[in-house]
Amino acid sequence: MDFGQINHWRDLASKIGAAFCVIAFLAMIDGLLVHFREPANLVKVLPGAVTAINGELTDEANDLQDLTFVTSSDRLTVTFEAIHKGYFLGGDMWRGRLIVGPDIAPGEYSLAVLPKRTVSPRKAPSFRILVFTDAASLQQSSTSVVRRWFGISAFNVSAGCLPGILLAFGAVYLLSGKRDALLAASGQAEIYQVTRGDGGYEIRFALGTAHGLNPGAGVAICDQAGQQVGTGTVEVSSQTVSVALVTADQEIKVGDLVSRV
Repeated sequence: MDFGQINHWRDLASKIGAAFCVIAFLAMIDGLLVHFREPANLVKVLPGAVTAINGELTDEANDLQDLTFVTSSDRLTVTFEAIHKGYFLGGDMWRGRLIVGPDIAPGEYSLAVLPKRTVSPRKAPSFRILVFTDAASLQQSSTSVVRRWFGISAFNVSAGCLPGILLAFGAVYLLSGKRDALLAASGQAEIYQVTRGDGGYEIRFALGTAHGLNPGAGVAICDQAGQQVGTGTVEVSSQTVSVALVTADQEIKVGDLVSRV
């Protein structure tokens, strides 16, 4: 693979990795916004569904046996599974499963979970249960753009982008190594750090004593178009890295090329 091919594939892999990052970010935002667009007490289901349900535990209930529920339909039932701490405020909550009868009519229903015995008027918020006719209508009701268009979780899309991101930027890393090796073999290197001072620039690049470059040696700086934009003198040089002071006719940028003179 020659220098031009390496540049082409590295640029392509970089663009692919960036595209995966953008998709993952947008999907994550879409998934997070669902929690703000829909109230926590709204549950969307199909007839015959069994879905997880979670709610606040009132002061009078300390155990699952203290809980009961009332609904606007005898086709809705709740089985209680555990008591746990809330994710954000740390209050006690119950967790269970909502069982929807297969012959329930589509529409809106209410469900309230409350203690069997209570001496205070405080009640946990009631649930709104929306029963849809079919999976297509349920999908179109979603406030998530990803789920509405593609029928899958936005978080799954975001997680699914991770292998693509790792592969793309792994390819960029490997191709960059090959590119640096080809440049070094021809006595060149890409500038990876530029510090501007009063009299010019201090630059760092991956050429050193192993490539025949020692302190005091002269270097030329060319831009990406191959036009020389400055010259300089190596001040510090290790086996593979050098630092040079450059007097520049134009602005020196990261990505410009250094060559021995």
